[in-house]
Amino acid sequence: MKEVTIILRPKMYFKTKEALDKAGFSALSVQEVIGRGKNPVQYDFDNEIVCHRLVAKRMITMFVRDQDVDFLVKTIVETNKTNHAGDGKIFVSPVLNSIRIRTGESGNEAIL
Repeated sequence: MKEVTIILRPKMYFKTKEALDKAGFSALSVQEVIGRGKNPVQYDFDNEIVCHRLVAKRMITMFVRDQDVDFLVKTIVETNKTNHAGDGKIFVSPVLNSIRIRTGESGNEAIL
């Protein structure tokens, strides 16, 4: 089982959510976050370039079976790739166990 964390542009959230639903991934958690990558973000305000340290992003967290990770990542990349800085990041981390509180099911059964 893996935890997949996706950080993407806010304007791409609904398009990404729709693509995930179509691909069969409906369980997710979403947070509005601020942050940035290695490059500062520049905006043009009234013909003046202003550098911002932090920008708005959406962070999606999902827990999926090991065999679903590659398909999930492919779906996210195909939906969000523009070949411009700021397209986002995907982090995949191992999960040792999960337990559904209501039933006591554990492992993959708890996330299906």
